[in-house]
Order: sequence, then structure tokens, then C-alpha cells
Amino acid sequence: MKPSFDVLQEPWIPVVTFEGETLEVGILDALLRSPEWKEIQDPSPMVEYSVYRFLIVFLMDALRPETPVDLEELLYAGQFDESAIQDYITLCHSEGVSFDLFDPDRPFMQTSVDKNWDKQRKPVTTLDYTVPNGNNHIHFDHRRKHEVYVPGKAMRMLLTAQIFCTSAAQGYPSNVNGAPPWFSLIQGGNLFETLVRNMIYRDQIKVPFDDPPVFWRNTAVVESKKAVAQTSWLYGMLFPARRIHLLPREDGTVAELYFSQGMNYLDPANWRDPHVTYWLTQERRSNWKPKTEVAVWQNLANLIDTEHQCTPQVLSNYKSSDSEAMVVLQLYGVATNQASYLQSEKCALRLPLGIVGNDVAEGFVQSFIDTAKLLATTVYRALKHKEIPEVCRKQGVQRFYAASEQSLFQGLDLLCDSRADPMKLLQETEDKLLARAAACISEELNSLRLRGRAMLETAEAQQREWNKARKTIKRKWNHE
Repeated sequence: MKPSFDVLQEPWIPVVTFEGETLEVGILDALLRSPEWKEIQDPSPMVEYSVYRFLIVFLMDALRPETPVDLEELLYAGQFDESAIQDYITLCHSEGVSFDLFDPDRPFMQTSVDKNWDKQRKPVTTLDYTVPNGNNHIHFDHRRKHEVYVPGKAMRMLLTAQIFCTSAAQGYPSNVNGAPPWFSLIQGGNLFETLVRNMIYRDQIKVPFDDPPVFWRNTAVVESKKAVAQTSWLYGMLFPARRIHLLPREDGTVAELYFSQGMNYLDPANWRDPHVTYWLTQERRSNWKPKTEVAVWQNLANLIDTEHQCTPQVLSNYKSSDSEAMVVLQLYGVATNQASYLQSEKCALRLPLGIVGNDVAEGFVQSFIDTAKLLATTVYRALKHKEIPEVCRKQGVQRFYAASEQSLFQGLDLLCDSRADPMKLLQETEDKLLARAAACISEELNSLRLRGRAMLETAEAQQREWNKARKTIKRKWNHE
């Protein structure tokens, strides 16, 4: 008997109940019982976001909201219409779509085997970018050769392998976003609210919505290295930058697969992702990508900039439709360096909704960040002495940035008070930054036992850097 796995019915989506229980469910249970679930949760931020994104695309194709009113009515209903979901599944079946992960002809979310491109079997862990593969060293990590995936994990990982892929050796292309950016999701009170809040309506989509159709309804062959200048919204959200075909064993587990180059999206600047923050340069618009040395709050000015369409579309929509004082934004990202994956991360931003699209708040944030960066450099240079270890300089900067983040959000909370004077508040907040920078320098020096001459030279350097920073800040305030 050939193995099969119905992604509609069988468990693979990791959900958490309001009692804290974690379990796996199929697509239908995830959607139709979504008010019962608190959230989707996976140890990997990349996997967690990928499952959210897949369900959002599934709903967008099934329900096709045209206007903001359609989304508000959906939210007001409090649950997804079972008949609408079932009608969509019936439509898919009528088109020959199979929701069987191991269907011999149309395996779900995979390419069919083609001898032109599928020539060599690879370990299933090729789907997991945190596991060394290819030319990477495996001396201390042998999972690549021996790990076997159950069907549910294989389904989760093949989604993640598409959404978070980046350019690699031998011509492997990136996805529509280029190297993986920060993806943002608005957190709702339950899974249903989270899914609806992170859908958008068709009237605001600037590219064709379903031509070509979503991946599982598309019968076109995924041609290796085929250049794509523009695509539809539904197809682009799960764009096949990799050709993937799982090879199940008789017991339904997966140890091997075919994995090769998929289609090549030529210009990520042509793609507007609803979950991504952008920033503008004189040359072009770029998406915000994680960097190991840059904290999330250091790009907050772009995240709240609606005027230049830098804000994620879902956050702009939420701002327009809701009057709540706060919004919780979950950010998912992975820092990459060419083909290497350095660090994946999930972080929550609790933002006063009043700062989104607020020019005063944007100016407040940008001025604060500029001052924080200046003072971080001051901290580093003040501790730059041959008898002070590099680790101490880095610790001092890290302490300062941690305190800066806390001060920024405290200032933004106060800024939303209509009685606050923005300029006075910004000066008070930046004065606190100056004091904190001085404290971080002192804390690092007090942890060391420097000789007399080193102490004197360090004190001179500290005063010199401090004077330079104060002059720069004073000129800024005089200019403003």
C-alpha cells in the first residue's frame, strides 16, 4: 500500500490551546476551530511564520476579500464559514488538485519528478537550513545523513525551505523577497483573529491576484532557473524558488527527496510583501533584512512610516480599522550571509498604535536612534585602550543599547499622551541617554583593574569622546 498524508485532515500544524496544551491539527481543524486555538507555535521562528503564511494564502484564495469591509465583516463573524471553505476544497478537487502530500502525480506543494532536473536524491534535512548541507562541514553534526521526518514535519519544512531560501552556490536563486527579510504579523486574541488581521484585501494589491493561480492550483511546470520578472500575488506569496519532491518510505516517513533550483524572480523591488517593512534610498526601495549586529528597534522609524509605504500593509490596515491603544507585532527573521544562515529570531514589539503614520513620532524615533548610535560609538571609543579587552567594549555597547531600547519605548508611551510636548520629551529622553552612556562606561571600567597610566589615558579618551558627542548633539538641537 502506497503511503499517503492528507494535509486537510491529518495533523501537521502545531497549535496551542488557551490552557497551554500543544497539539498538531490538519488544515480544516486549524481553520474551522481557529477561535479555540491561541496561536501557532514552533521552536523554529522560520517554521512558525511559514505555517502562518501558508494558511493566510489558503484563506486569501478561498475567501477573496475585495475591500476593507469584507475583512471587517469576516472579523465580526468570529469564525470562518465552513461552507465557504468546503466549497473551495471542492473547487480545488474539480481542478485535479490533490491535498495528499505523497500523491504520485500531484503531490501537495511539490513539483512532479522530472528527469531533466531531478537526478540525485538528497537527505531530507536539505530542507532544514540550520543543518549543514552541501559543502558545509558536518564533522560535529551528523543529522544530515541519519534524520528521518514524519509527514507532518516534512510538510512544515518544505514550506520553510521555499519561504526562507536565499541565493546559494551553483545558481540557486533567492525568493521574491531576495534574502529573507523580517516578516511581521499582528497578534490577535486567538488564531482566527491573527489570521484575519494578517490578510489584505484585493483592492490594495497592485499586481494580478491569481494569474498565475496559487501554487497547488497551478499546473505549469516549475522550470529550473526560469527568469520571472513579475508574478501574481497568490503565486508570489509561496513562490517556488526551489524544486522539491519528497520521497516517502513505505511507512510514510521521509528520509530523502529531490531538491534543486527553482524559478528565479529577477527583481525583488517589484514585489510588495504585505508582511514586510521597507526602507527607501535615492536609488530604490528595499526590504528590511535581519542583521546580527542591528536590533529591531533601530529600524522602528521605517516600520511606522506609512507616508512612504514603508510600513507593512497589514499594520497600515490595522491602524485604519482599529482604535485600540496598543498593537503587538510579532517579527520573524533569519540573518544570512550569502548562502549561510547565521541566526533565526522571533521577537514581539508592543507598539502604541498612535505612533503608526504619525510624522511627529517618526521624527522622535529617528532623532532618538541617531543619538543612540552616536553615543554607542562614544562608549566604544571611550573604552578603546590596549589594556581593555575587546569584549568589555562590546559589553558596554550592548548594555547601552539595551537601556536605549527601554528608554525609547517609554518615551513613545509618553508621546501618545496628547498633553506631551514632543520636543521637550525628546530632549529629556536623549538627556537620559547621555547619562546612561556615561554609566555604561563607568560600569565597564569599574570591573577592570587598570594600572595608573592606563586609567589616566582612559579618562582622557573618555572626556575627549564625551565632548565630541555633546557638541554633535548640541548642534543637532540648535538646528532643530
